[in-house]
Amino acid sequence: MLRFLRSLLPSILAGALVGFVVLGIGGRVMMRIIAHWEGRVPVLTSGTVTVLLMGTIAGIAAGIVHGLLLRFITPALVRVAAFLVFCVLFTLYGVHDLLLRPKLLFIAIAVVYAILVEIVTKRTAQPATIV
Repeated sequence: MLRFLRSLLPSILAGALVGFVVLGIGGRVMMRIIAHWEGRVPVLTSGTVTVLLMGTIAGIAAGIVHGLLLRFITPALVRVAAFLVFCVLFTLYGVHDLLLRPKLLFIAIAVVYAILVEIVTKRTAQPATIV
């Protein structure tokens, strides 16, 4: 069991780190852009910390899914496609009440997140080469 959990750890850590940066900070930036579009005055509140925290938590959850997919689905193309679909559907669930344009922005963030998690986990899984 410990070996199984340890195999998920790289994906969970990558998910959390990329989630904080892309989903947390990127999500907050998108919220600021949306506020400008709607003619509202964007302000920084304690809700900003909540957005950063929720981005990290969502990143951890997606990292767990990524680790499970990495462990059980061998063909890379199928695994990446499944992870992208999961991230987009997870995002759509969270933003289903928004208008189309903001919804598409958050979906774009989810796609960037999924791609970066793939890149980070692929780079950390490769053994270091000494030149």
